[in-house]
Amino acid sequence: MSIKKDILLRINLVFVLLCGIGALIIGQAIHIQTVEGEEWRELGRTSTRIDTIHGERGNMYSGDKRLLATSLPVFEIRFDTKTVSDTIFNTEIDSLAFQLADYFKDNNQTFYKKRLTKGRNEGNRYLLIKKEVTYNDLQEMKTWPIFRYNQFKGGFISKQTNKRVTPFSLLAKRTIGYARKNAQSVGLEGSFDEYLKGDAVPTSVHLTSTGRWVPLNDDYELDARNGNDIYTNIDINLQDIVHNALHKALKKHKANHGSVVVMEVATGKIKAIANLGLGSDSTYWEKYNYAIGEKSEPGSTFKIAALTMLLEEDLVDENTIVDIEEGQKTYYDKVMRDASWYPYNEITLQKVMEISSNVGISKLAEKHFGNRPKDFIAHLDKMQLTKKTGVEIKGEPEPTIKRPGDKDWTGITIPWMSIGYELELTPLQMLTFFNAIANDGKVMKPYLVSDVLELNDHVRKFRPLVVEEQICSPQTARRVRKILRSVVEQGTAKNIQSYTFSMAGKTGTAKIAKDKKGYDKVYQGSFAGFFPAENPVYSCIIVINEPSEEGYYGSIVAAPVFKEIVEKYYSSDYKNHQAINEHRPLIAALPPAKVGNQQDLETIYNELGIKNSKTAETDWAEPITIYTDTSVSVTLKSVQMIKNLVPRVEGMGLRDAMFVVENQGYKVKFKGTGKVVAQMPNYGERLEKGGIVYLELQ
Repeated sequence: MSIKKDILLRINLVFVLLCGIGALIIGQAIHIQTVEGEEWRELGRTSTRIDTIHGERGNMYSGDKRLLATSLPVFEIRFDTKTVSDTIFNTEIDSLAFQLADYFKDNNQTFYKKRLTKGRNEGNRYLLIKKEVTYNDLQEMKTWPIFRYNQFKGGFISKQTNKRVTPFSLLAKRTIGYARKNAQSVGLEGSFDEYLKGDAVPTSVHLTSTGRWVPLNDDYELDARNGNDIYTNIDINLQDIVHNALHKALKKHKANHGSVVVMEVATGKIKAIANLGLGSDSTYWEKYNYAIGEKSEPGSTFKIAALTMLLEEDLVDENTIVDIEEGQKTYYDKVMRDASWYPYNEITLQKVMEISSNVGISKLAEKHFGNRPKDFIAHLDKMQLTKKTGVEIKGEPEPTIKRPGDKDWTGITIPWMSIGYELELTPLQMLTFFNAIANDGKVMKPYLVSDVLELNDHVRKFRPLVVEEQICSPQTARRVRKILRSVVEQGTAKNIQSYTFSMAGKTGTAKIAKDKKGYDKVYQGSFAGFFPAENPVYSCIIVINEPSEEGYYGSIVAAPVFKEIVEKYYSSDYKNHQAINEHRPLIAALPPAKVGNQQDLETIYNELGIKNSKTAETDWAEPITIYTDTSVSVTLKSVQMIKNLVPRVEGMGLRDAMFVVENQGYKVKFKGTGKVVAQMPNYGERLEKGGIVYLELQ
């Protein structure tokens, strides 16, 4: 055979062989397509999928750029028991179990060894070890027995997720809120979710033999854009003061819940907001945003709305005389009573507000608006008390305000509305009105967020918004502020008066309906006001719901919270501290004196050479210091004691207070040292002989 024929034969054999192999491949392909096709397609569907990569959620900051909420990486630790050799597993399992037990301290070594051994026996390639492990924990675990051989020899699998954290713990936690996947998000996290959340980018992933889903095409995937950062108006120092003052009051009075809001008068910026409720474990935590979401009958703080409309229409003035009829007035078939009995009937409007007489303000409202109820409601409309504030957080309810023509409008509606009943408002809605009084009648929209930023670029800005230019004239607002200051200096909130700083505000005490029991001795104490009184910078409202110990009046449970906030704000803000070289008045200030025996006080002031005078010849008197540019004098204001009624002992030292109370046939229980700043029952109330009068001293 020639060489040429030999080569040709070999070529033909190779050709036939290749054709045969090709035919086998084509046949196998046809077989896979027709016979095994669905099986392989199903396997492909279960081992590959389209996932979504989310950008990191944006941060949230306070007004002074301190971190309020951020996302931190946490890791889920899994264990592929099949990748570990028998030698490594049997040699190091005891050491690994010991490390897990010693480090996490949630179970003993035996528990972990059994868990790991059982997983290996079952061939578990994705055994859960720990959830929400920190980055530092992760690095530590990588050095442990078995795990130190990494994923392919030690079976160590880590999966990163992000966890939302609030560095300041409970401070404004409900206002900051949280985003939830399968439920409604709350707070700023919910309201600004579209800005905070990053972009969602689809990516193809496949299932590895270790049970992990990994990207198929890393080179072609797009990075997900991170979320924007939110900058709030919250002052974290003031927030801390507000939170702790509220918490202390709730514990002291064993109240069910309470809220505080502090707003910047000129802008409407919410600088602090605290909401605390009693949990099942008898501790207080931010369980609901009561300040924004809970409405109730405000009680006596609403009297300022009635006062404002009366003054604005020039229907009355501060010296208008009102007969309070011994604190009791009948409207049709319903009796209205003052909280306390007072030893006088005809008093000025200013005095009506100072003692918070229900009868006094309701008579004026009924006299001037009883026949024109639409004008009464028109004033409330202009005051924005019939509308939502529009604050960013979801869940604010509409105010409940009756209107003439409603089926539940009756002949007693105007008198009862004037004292804060037969209507419902949230604390923030009430505060927005008080803020307008402090702002010369201009209503500002309350707001929590100032900026939304992407890196350093502004995405959205929020600035002060005027809702109503004038709910009343600036002159009317100033007259109301003057009356509110007198409430603190010589009215129902006198127990919080300070000689260091000025405050103005109104106490409120309301019976509130509880479930289906109606108005059954369930109270809400409140205080709304602003500081400093002469040029308000901040407005503030405190609402304490269902206090059960040591009193329930707004003057006792809420007003002291206001004072503590103001006190600590002044002490912590260097701008309020007077420089040592600053000019001071030549007239020295007298130290504050307690209410005491009038003759003793006269003797003391005469010995000191201080000019003094008295308003009446009584056993007891309160020293009122009067300053001029060139002199200082004292007026001894008489303190009346009415037989068989609870005496007024606020301002007295403990010895004098006990003498007066026990002389009336009552017993005394007291708390604290110093002078009496609050008493329960109030002055003028009736109490059975042998009853207890509770005194709080500071």
